[in-house]
Amino acid sequence: MNKKILLMLVGMVSLVYLKAQECQFYYPEVKGAELVYKSFDKKGKLSGTTADKVTEYNKTVNGADATIHVKSSDAKGKLISESDLKVKCENGVFYFDMSGYLNQSASAYKGMDVKMESNNLEMPSKLMAGDKLKDGWVKMTISGPFKMTMEISISDRVIEKKESITTEAGTFDCYKINQTVTTNGPMKIVSKSSEWLCAGTGVIKNESYSSDGSLMSSMQLSEIKK
Repeated sequence: MNKKILLMLVGMVSLVYLKAQECQFYYPEVKGAELVYKSFDKKGKLSGTTADKVTEYNKTVNGADATIHVKSSDAKGKLISESDLKVKCENGVFYFDMSGYLNQSASAYKGMDVKMESNNLEMPSKLMAGDKLKDGWVKMTISGPFKMTMEISISDRVIEKKESITTEAGTFDCYKINQTVTTNGPMKIVSKSSEWLCAGTGVIKNESYSSDGSLMSSMQLSEIKK
């Protein structure tokens, strides 16, 4: 092969590799890795646990994609629900499939016509305090013996600051993101939430507040299994 052409090909491969490296992933990039969370009510009492396991992870030309299997249990360890989430990183942006917010609810309506519409919640690789992030939404329409529509939107997403936080799982350098979560279903619920996100791991902590600023619930990463 002509030496000049070979050098060009090597250069192109290097550029593709560097471009993929710029894509920041917000889950462990290891198949089999598992994140275990503890959830608490407004009084700080354990209300349940959640385990997010990376069941598929694939490198792509522009980044990577993964499947996350989510199992939710009550405070006594009884399984409540489980479902799969799809995430990917592409050209410097991490995408979380918003349908994951309602997949567990959809599993309760087996045998009925369930239609899911959603967009992707985006997280750029380069973040700075004060940055405003794009909104995300998901809508589920159920038809059958009865009809029901449920919609969740996440808006007003702003990065407050970068800070180090400690949980049972360790100490992490995170970006704190404040946002508004609106649920439209049998009734409308608007709440505020703060989420601490760490590159290479994901959500470390989450706190939800009512419209008057009172803490409603919280969640913290308690263990990382690899």
